[in-house]
Amino acid sequence: MSIGLEDIRRWATALPEVEEATHFRLPSFKVRGKPFAGVEKGGATAIVSVDQAEAEAVVAAEPEGFEEVWRNANGRIFVGLRVDLSRVAAGHMEELVGKAWRHKAPKRLVAAYDAEG
Repeated sequence: MSIGLEDIRRWATALPEVEEATHFRLPSFKVRGKPFAGVEKGGATAIVSVDQAEAEAVVAAEPEGFEEVWRNANGRIFVGLRVDLSRVAAGHMEELVGKAWRHKAPKRLVAAYDAEG
């Protein structure tokens, strides 16, 4: 069974200060206005805004299910990690959503969340 928007929504909205929005008319999730996860057209893939080192490691380990995403505007800018939702385990995707949230959330918010848990 493939992962879908409902799964990503459940994982993302369980984290503090997350709001669901749209980004280029596609569902996305933001923390304090910064997008950290979103589902692409058709729901077959998602993009998570993990740091570049994390993305490189995941792509090196499983290149058939993951791809680095770059934007070419005034030079190459790293965006995140594209995930083929049919090829990723639910636990791994949930972990990536959490890492993306940590990457975009303010440090104080992450620290407060960690202190509660």
